[in-house]
Amino acid sequence: MKVCSQRQLKILKKLLDKEYVTTEMLSNYLHVSDRTIRNDIHGINELFPGLVIQSRTKGVYSDDLETLLQIIGQSDAFGPKEYTEFNVLKQILSTNHMDIYEFADRLFMSDSSLTLMIRSINQKLQNASFKSRIRRKNNTLFIECDEDEKRRLLFYFLMHEYNDHSIYRMDYQSMFSSVDLSSIREISIVFLNKHKINIRDIELISFTIHVALMIERTIQGNSIGDIETVENTYYVGLAEEYLNLLSEKCSWSFNKNEVGYLANLFAGKVLLENSDQISELETLVNRTLHDIKDAYGIDFLEDMELKEKLLVHLVGLNNRVRHHAYLNNPMKEQIKIQFPILFDISVYMADQIQEYFSIHLYEDEISYLTLHLMGSLERIKKKNSKKVVILSPLGESGFQYFSHRIQFIHEYKINVIQIISMQEISSVYQLKPDLVLSFYDEVHIDGIPVYTVQNFLDNEDIENICSLLNVLNKEDCSILFEEDLFFAGKNFSCEEDVIHFLCEKLKHKCYVQEDYENLILEREKVAPTAYGNLFAIPHPIKREGIANKVAVCILRKSIEWDSQKVKVIFLASLARKNNKNFEDFFARLTDLLSDYQKAKKLSKVNTYKEFMEIFLDKKYSL
Repeated sequence: MKVCSQRQLKILKKLLDKEYVTTEMLSNYLHVSDRTIRNDIHGINELFPGLVIQSRTKGVYSDDLETLLQIIGQSDAFGPKEYTEFNVLKQILSTNHMDIYEFADRLFMSDSSLTLMIRSINQKLQNASFKSRIRRKNNTLFIECDEDEKRRLLFYFLMHEYNDHSIYRMDYQSMFSSVDLSSIREISIVFLNKHKINIRDIELISFTIHVALMIERTIQGNSIGDIETVENTYYVGLAEEYLNLLSEKCSWSFNKNEVGYLANLFAGKVLLENSDQISELETLVNRTLHDIKDAYGIDFLEDMELKEKLLVHLVGLNNRVRHHAYLNNPMKEQIKIQFPILFDISVYMADQIQEYFSIHLYEDEISYLTLHLMGSLERIKKKNSKKVVILSPLGESGFQYFSHRIQFIHEYKINVIQIISMQEISSVYQLKPDLVLSFYDEVHIDGIPVYTVQNFLDNEDIENICSLLNVLNKEDCSILFEEDLFFAGKNFSCEEDVIHFLCEKLKHKCYVQEDYENLILEREKVAPTAYGNLFAIPHPIKREGIANKVAVCILRKSIEWDSQKVKVIFLASLARKNNKNFEDFFARLTDLLSDYQKAKKLSKVNTYKEFMEIFLDKKYSL
């Protein structure tokens, strides 16, 4: 039975929804390049010759809705089987060699399509810093690596095949023919509860998948060999007890080397309270937070909860990386898009962590650091913000509007705690606000300042409120741009060429030092700066610019940037001091990353004036 990949299935469903769908729409929807979309459409046409997805000026379409519905129903019913990168990799790893033509026939693919898929797999292996590759000698496919590495490859691809799925669902069963994931999960929960071990839901999924791969590989005769095992006897004891329980419940026998393999998994998931590294890690955390305050102007140092969570996270992180217990974060791309500043700070943290541990961190791990910072920032917001109560006839229905108007340019400074009516005015004393905004004339409240709004909270009102509360506006980011650092209609083939071009322009004006380009390229290796919606924001890990400036390049045609489609590049020179302008800059970028229509409009401008008018839209500056 021929079944689509998950991404191809999504393309087919979009064809049902609309008469025409552009490849641009599909690439942005699926967060892949135009080329990937075209390859997927080609693959669909090869897989289902009777369907035929055609291309016209308006976009791609199919007029065979009956076949379309049949294929979608078939794929939904049986799920992805053979036509996924995970299963291609899995089948190649199941034997020492695989004939490419026989394999392609089995997958209902042409050998050219299979070759393209293998190239895609190898590119992902390279991007994820794996050393192993699928090799081809004559007509034979093979991978040369040990069993530990093979399991890590399978885990990585399986988790990323499903990275758009809910983290709370177990949608992986279709990928295992001889293992019941539900049983493993239940056995694991009982075992962990017995030992009073608490792990997050996403870690439980990760652990379950690791165990399932271990069982399936051993059933196939692929047991682990000699590997470097964690020395702590606690983890070894957990592994022995768990494997004995698993063997008893699942009627499965294991090689004793699997104890070491599983002990490493436990070391990456289960944290010991008395770690020898705690004092050193405390120093690392404090130093890093000091540096963040200096570089970004955000003070996390007083948040003891953040420090405690970072300490626990770093112990687990080190164990995971040392023992190859990979942790997937399916929210990674959303985190990068919605919280670019915090993700950037996390990359800065990751750089120091990597240096301390002498390890390499994946974006998934970096995004978990972002989650910790998000929580801390919310706590800081509640602690330091000015409390405002609004007295309005709109009642609670106006809450979102007022909150947004007040807080956009004064992030983490003003907190609208409640909206009340005149009938509820006596409750204001219990709320203890710093200010009351009244939409009623001549309201007086003893001991609490009242500001009367005349024009439905316009810009003048906003400024007056800030003055009353002694809250300073964010600095306008327009000072970061210069007309002779704006370039439209350029053609470049890759991100390195764009980076080189813009760095040379900044160096010519003495805004950056000679090695600035190398610093940016180092940042790209840690975590690429393509954030989706056509944008990339290359900059160094550390703020080492001479002046705060942003060079802008808008390309005639988009390029691939870490598998993302990019047309607009903001190359930032960030000085270590006086970075208030960047708060406004990143706030506007965050909005662009979530507003495809505005992003598309910006990507088509030809002049500096047009660019500034769109980027500094009045609705965004209040």
